[in-house]
Amino acid sequence: MSGQIALVIPPPSPSPSQTLYGALTKSHLYNTFLEYTRPYIEHVLNEPEAAEEEAQKLLNDTKFLYLLTMLYQDAVLTVSEDKLRETYGYVWGRFKEFDIDIEDPMEIMLEHDLWKLRQIKGNFDNFVTMFLNFAMESPEDAYKYAVTLTTLTLLLIASLNAKTREKLETLANEIRELADELELYTLTFMAVLEGNEEENKVVATAGSTEELRKALEIV
Repeated sequence: MSGQIALVIPPPSPSPSQTLYGALTKSHLYNTFLEYTRPYIEHVLNEPEAAEEEAQKLLNDTKFLYLLTMLYQDAVLTVSEDKLRETYGYVWGRFKEFDIDIEDPMEIMLEHDLWKLRQIKGNFDNFVTMFLNFAMESPEDAYKYAVTLTTLTLLLIASLNAKTREKLETLANEIRELADELELYTLTFMAVLEGNEEENKVVATAGSTEELRKALEIV
């Protein structure tokens, strides 16, 4: 089972904003991705609470993983920090139209994606090594991380198609919950990549995002 989980992870996989950047550029690759995932996105739009289940299905789909790999390669070549901010601003605008407060989750996702992009462009070897070790040593956690990213991607794409405030609020609730999980991953990866022994001890014992954040501030 663990070996199967590890093989499912394409480290490092694209983050939500790297995938969604295609929504701005209308690239052929993004349109292909969107067309392939349309049934999953429509299901998530109708039942936001089913997003994680749909993400798990996609992560067992070879064609989807191939599209993710291609999107990742495209992101490495074309996405800048300004473009990431522009992408999140575009999606965030959908929620602002209906006066839905989702600023904190959006900032958490943007922080994760900006940090990841900086590592890919400036610290690639160490970054990939860390993710490979993560997938091999903690395959269940690595799989959960991939599910979290994929679920957020589905929810954000679905939000672009939502027509009512009620639907957007339901999507926002799911995004808020997952953003907390993503922040824990971000703080963990930062601590591990920096190689700080004290911080690594904190990561290993922290029971929540808030506990980890406070503990790292002290260290």
